[in-house]
This record gives sequence, C-alpha cells and structure tokens, in this order.
Amino acid sequence: MKLSYRDKVIFICVIVIVILIAGFFLFIKPKYQEMNVAYANLEAKQTEKEEVQAKIDTLPGLVENLKTIAKDIEETQEFFLADQEPYLNEQFVMEMLEGCGVTVESMSTTYTQGNNIVEYMVYPKNVHSYDLLIQADIYNELPEEVYNHYNEIAYPDGQSIVIGVTNVTIGYKDTFALNNVFDFIDTVAEDERTMTVLNLSTEERPQDGTLTLETSGTLNMNLYSLHPLNIEKVMEETDEIEILSDEEYAAKLAEEGVTEETPAA
Repeated sequence: MKLSYRDKVIFICVIVIVILIAGFFLFIKPKYQEMNVAYANLEAKQTEKEEVQAKIDTLPGLVENLKTIAKDIEETQEFFLADQEPYLNEQFVMEMLEGCGVTVESMSTTYTQGNNIVEYMVYPKNVHSYDLLIQADIYNELPEEVYNHYNEIAYPDGQSIVIGVTNVTIGYKDTFALNNVFDFIDTVAEDERTMTVLNLSTEERPQDGTLTLETSGTLNMNLYSLHPLNIEKVMEETDEIEILSDEEYAAKLAEEGVTEETPAA
C-alpha cells in the first residue's frame, strides 16, 4: 500500500507528536516535578537558614545578658557559704569563736537539713526553661521536657534546688557577762552571709551567793551554703560561632573529658 505525500506528512507529524508527548511524560514532566521538589526544599532550607541566622544575630546580646546575670548571681551567692566539705564549716565557726575570745568546750554538727528552709523557698514555674535558654538553642537541640516547661504544659517540681543547712551546737565557756559571746553574735551579724544564731543558753547561777567569773552554756546556729556558679567560666563565653560536624563535636567532647555520664558544663 502506497501512501500519498499528504498521508506521509500526516503520519510523520503524528509520529513526531507521539514522540514529543512520550518525551514530555517520560522525561520532561518527572524532571519538572523534581525541579519543583528541589525548589520547595531550597525555600525550606532558606527559611531555616534565615531562622538560624536570626538566632545567631541575637548571640552577642545573649552572651552579654548571660554575663550580666552571672554577675548578679555572683552578688547573691556571696551571701551564702560555699558548699564544701562539712568539717570546713565547723572550722570556719571555730575560727570566728576563737577570734572573739570564746572558749569552745564542745561542738556537735548536723549536716544538710533542709526542712526548716523549704518554707522560705519560692519555686519559679519554669525554673528549667527561660527565654535566654530557648533563644540560645539555635538548632532546637534541647530536650522536649524543656519546651514543655517553657510552654507551661508541664511544671518542674523544683527538687533540683538544693541549699545545704549545717546546724552547729557549741558548748562554750565565757566571762560571766558573756562579753565575748556577744562579740561573736555581732560578728555573725556583720558578716552578712547566711548564718543565723538560733538560741543562746547559759548554766544556772549558783544559789549560794558564790561569785563566779565564768559561765558555760550552749550556742546553737545554722549556716546556709550552696554550690557556687563558676563566674570566671561564664565570663569566658564568647559570641563566636563554631560549626562542627557530629564527628568533630564528639571528638571535642572527648578532649574535654565529657561523656554521656558526665554532662557538658
């Protein structure tokens, strides 16, 4: 069967159209879809980059705020004794007593009793999460519970707040007028740190009219201590950004001796 010239032209045109349509669906359309997906991913990454950059731009202010807060904390913690070996508190009191001329005959100590200070504590709702912490979390790496606290979905119980309370009972000997003991009480008051003289007792005076130049008794006091913030370490913070891969970050933690059991400072 012979085709006329017209039929040949039509046949060739149909073949070309079929090839074009097949090419569109087989090659052009998938590539177009891939291009749309890539463009959407690019827009998402661009948005993420802008969000990260916005947080990075706030870093200098955050560091400055952090240092300001640290200085405020430094002033506050000056009112507390440093959380240290308990016997050092005894030594501290002993030196104060000796400096005032009080003769110490006995000393008994009860360590870290917190029941009598709980009533004076006020727990913030979101003590574990706050604006400064959230804004500094550039890559959204904080645990979910932190955001739950921040969004008031859950509330921390405040059990992480620890104040050490050392109760000391001193058996003393002093002049009958208790001049040196009162000097010690004045010294405690002037020290401005969280030490409290709870009570002072003296032995009963002799009823037979005997003149005594000395008297004995007990002095009971509390010393409040906490674990101080390392202000010098905070002041070393900078607003420089260092982007590390997971491997580099793990290597850096290893150099600093930080493990899963030893959280980073």
